[in-house]
Amino acid sequence: MKSIQVKKEFNAPIEKVFELLSKHATYNVAFAPIQVVRVKDSADPERPDGVGSVRRMGFGPIKPLQEQITLLEPNQRIEYKVIKNPLVKHHLGIIQFEALDANRTLVTYTIELQARAPFVSQLILAQLQSAIKIGFSKLAKTV
Repeated sequence: MKSIQVKKEFNAPIEKVFELLSKHATYNVAFAPIQVVRVKDSADPERPDGVGSVRRMGFGPIKPLQEQITLLEPNQRIEYKVIKNPLVKHHLGIIQFEALDANRTLVTYTIELQARAPFVSQLILAQLQSAIKIGFSKLAKTV
């Protein structure tokens, strides 16, 4: 299984960073011009972007990529998987949060990926790694 890992320090308390990264709409800023839309709410009315929620990603009306939140541990961890994608056999995203002190948080974003076509996984992961680094740098300036 191929994987990547991106680490980024945020100059903000863990609660604030977690709240930011647990909202689907945040990824519109991080990964612009890609658009992210929640298409299914979680069962928890207090946290509609929580476990069981589904987001679609893409451009304009074409949003072929669907991700479902599978785990959400406040201020600790978020996990999601890609669902209904003919190009991807396995995609697991894990975002971990670690308080370095009261006003600094380390975020570690790991993605495991296995594409259906040989040799494609590494290419996709390289693109994702670049996009996440750029996106996290943008977000770190907003908190």
